[in-house]
Amino acid sequence: MSNLVSLSNARPIVIGAGPAGLAATWTLKEAGLAPLVLDRAQFAFSTWTSYYPSLRMNSWRRLSHLPGMKLSAEFGPWPMRDDFANYLRKYVERLDPDVRYGTEVHRVDREGGRWLVRSSIGDLATDHLVIATGLHRTTFVPDWPGLADFEGEFLHARDYTVPEPFAGKDVLVVGCGPTGIDIAVAAAAAGASRVRMSIRHNPLLFKLSPLTSLLSQSVKHAKMPPWLVNRVSLLMHRVQWGDLSAYGLNPPVEGTMAGIARSGHTYGSIDRGLVEAVRDGTVEIVRAVNAFDRKTVLLDGGTSIKPDTVIAATGQRPGLEGLLGHLGVLAEPGGRPLVHGGQTAPHAPGLYFTGFRVPSGQIPDMAVDARAIARAVTGQSRFSQGRFSQRRLSRRWR
Repeated sequence: MSNLVSLSNARPIVIGAGPAGLAATWTLKEAGLAPLVLDRAQFAFSTWTSYYPSLRMNSWRRLSHLPGMKLSAEFGPWPMRDDFANYLRKYVERLDPDVRYGTEVHRVDREGGRWLVRSSIGDLATDHLVIATGLHRTTFVPDWPGLADFEGEFLHARDYTVPEPFAGKDVLVVGCGPTGIDIAVAAAAAGASRVRMSIRHNPLLFKLSPLTSLLSQSVKHAKMPPWLVNRVSLLMHRVQWGDLSAYGLNPPVEGTMAGIARSGHTYGSIDRGLVEAVRDGTVEIVRAVNAFDRKTVLLDGGTSIKPDTVIAATGQRPGLEGLLGHLGVLAEPGGRPLVHGGQTAPHAPGLYFTGFRVPSGQIPDMAVDARAIARAVTGQSRFSQGRFSQRRLSRRWR
């Protein structure tokens, strides 16, 4: 007996009730459709609220609202985690999305010219499927030899909340992304006895400013050639910081696009106090981690250290391989989608992705991609802004 749930093929399905999924749902409802949203958590934007409380957005507030509703000026130019979470709560209230919380999606298949979403509530068929599960679905830790037997404290940055537990401890932060920078600076300020940061690739750092946000958006949506992006990003680093080699931060050799091509994920970080911290000695830069040996962390060049705590700020991944890996729509390395927004792969019509673009600065991208998806699904070039008819609101999944 088939477990296919009755659902109109014309009704889009959105997987993920985070900011990207909510944005896509908003524009699809604006266009007169009644999307069904599936999310494995028990409430919307659950990933965002689980981040550390001191998280501050990297994208400028004026660029960072979702379709139909702007961020309040009371949050300042760079909203905090709780500011954006409060904004999302109001967004959900106004949107009134039809969400099936607690729904695990196991696999997506293409059958009979439709997309078949195999989930914990049954198989759902649709002509239009939006994947909005985000870049940060699964944590990533390198396969370091000896890690399983490390006798010190080890945690991924995803489990970090506040710095106070590290007071009086010797802390090693591995990774120089925005989260690693936040943690290292906060741990030093909270009274850690020593804070070191392990870096494998010379970091590309930018100052937090509206100009940086504007440039980031132009890089992604104005289709600047990669060679120009690389040159501009390296020039920005040099002009903003000068030569930091004396502090262990050697000049970067890769521009933004070169770093993305190598790693498959965001390359380039907003500096929120790291340069000042290394200059005054509260954070020390050390070489890349190679392995662990009981209480010891082995570094490049044959050196070693013995920290009390290691925090792996080594990033997160989309984790889409089990869901979509068999469809030929993911790039290597990194497992990110090959297309974004209103684009679809030639062999996967009606399959859309949002919330996966790099470089980072995801919130502005989500608004752009959501509108592009609605245009692609409906064929409409314009539709109403932020008003849903009662007829649309009453169309619920049956």
